[in-house]
Amino acid sequence: METSGYKKFLDLQHNNRNTEGYISVDAVPFSDYHKIGVSEEGFPLFFVKCDNSQPSIDINLELISVLFSQECRIKEGIINSNEVYTIVLLKTLNRDLQQYFTDVFSIILQQLPSIPTERELYREIRKVIDLFSSITKPPVKSIQGLWSELLVINSALNPEYLIASWHISPNDKYDFNDGQDKLEVKSTTKHYRIHRFSIEQLNPNIGSELIIASVFVIETGVGKSILNLRDEIVSKVKDIDLNLRLNEIIYKTIGSDYEKLGDVFFDYQLAKDSLCFYNSEVIPKILNQNIPSEISNVSFDCDLTNVSPLLLGEKKISKNPLFLNLGL
Repeated sequence: METSGYKKFLDLQHNNRNTEGYISVDAVPFSDYHKIGVSEEGFPLFFVKCDNSQPSIDINLELISVLFSQECRIKEGIINSNEVYTIVLLKTLNRDLQQYFTDVFSIILQQLPSIPTERELYREIRKVIDLFSSITKPPVKSIQGLWSELLVINSALNPEYLIASWHISPNDKYDFNDGQDKLEVKSTTKHYRIHRFSIEQLNPNIGSELIIASVFVIETGVGKSILNLRDEIVSKVKDIDLNLRLNEIIYKTIGSDYEKLGDVFFDYQLAKDSLCFYNSEVIPKILNQNIPSEISNVSFDCDLTNVSPLLLGEKKISKNPLFLNLGL
């Protein structure tokens, strides 16, 4: 199922023919009721057909406006019409944010009834507002770190399981945690595998297995960006909620660095060829019991050059899907 209206938005923008107060629109790919259009300023906007028996109050923020029960003059093809819609408008010309908005709002629309009540739409639109508020905050992880995690997801046999296990908070101890086992992704711009660990990261709770992924990541003029990797992952993921989760984590992680999502490229083939996995049990570490109770926040660098990596498909270290989906 196609979830994005971005291509239709671009087509409308290219052929914008707003005349006599009518806004050019097209049907979204997944609904007979809702439309996507382009404002006079070039902003993307959705026209959502709602049941207005439960009216809601308009929302008008810096980037997003939501206007309920508006009499709209729209033009679809050669047909002009006057109909009542709820208008959801993104007020920016930034291409990355326009694509993000049209992609995410398309996903949210598909989760709603065919003709939602205004109250149902209001509840869901709060998710979009929360996501866009994150782009005003400082990034909590580097572009390099986020790109490396997406590389692992994209390389998985079942990316959906990895997305479901991905940290919802960038401050989580591990990048991937399915409630049983853990996966931590470490990247380096150097050609030797020296990574920084916190003492807690290499001392998982009893009963859990921990795998460390190590990858060489080199920025290049061409290659693949975060948005390139995201689009490849989306093409493999059919679950709408997981697509929404993928976008949510990307933008909450990258914050105000969102403009770099499509502008910073890394050598994809080098990263893919260098990706190795290590059982944490064989990685040199400082044990918790060797740290005096008065000392905390211990971190150290560890060189994995002489540590034997796990060979994909050679031996199943766990029956847990988190590792099976990595081919381990």
